[in-house]
Amino acid sequence: MDDATFWELIDDARMRCKPASTNDTDQQHAILEELLAARSAAEIAEFDQIFRRLHVAAYSWDLWAAAYIIEGGCSDDGFTDFRSGLIGLGREVYENAVRDPATLISLPTRGVDFSNELMMYAAPNAHERVAGEELPFDDAEVPHEPAGRPWQEAHVTERYPELAKKFGHR
Repeated sequence: MDDATFWELIDDARMRCKPASTNDTDQQHAILEELLAARSAAEIAEFDQIFRRLHVAAYSWDLWAAAYIIEGGCSDDGFTDFRSGLIGLGREVYENAVRDPATLISLPTRGVDFSNELMMYAAPNAHERVAGEELPFDDAEVPHEPAGRPWQEAHVTERYPELAKKFGHR
């Protein structure tokens, strides 16, 4: 599986949500799992590797600051879910946000679930259904600290004041 096919599956799952104008995270996860379960175990494993690579690439202090502002607070686990949801929003949103988190200002304040914990389970669940075994997980890929310059909670809105204004973080 290549990156283009990965993003086609993400988009297909998102577009099949009803209504298509929203990103219903429960629906998207379930639809993605079904789409993956129709593929081979090897393809599902490759999808999961791409997902993990993208998840790690989004592990930055800048993006965490944006997540904190948008979500009104964001723990370690919350940021994990946020990055999963960001992938679920599609290639353009993901790549723009990783490059410059301020681009998230273009998304609506309603009808978009930025956090989507279930997205990270679609491939493992599909793989277990198809292969009858769990996907291997190597946590050596996961960095111990986000990339970039840390921020202090009291000053997080200074990093992205436009996001703070739009998403109502005080």
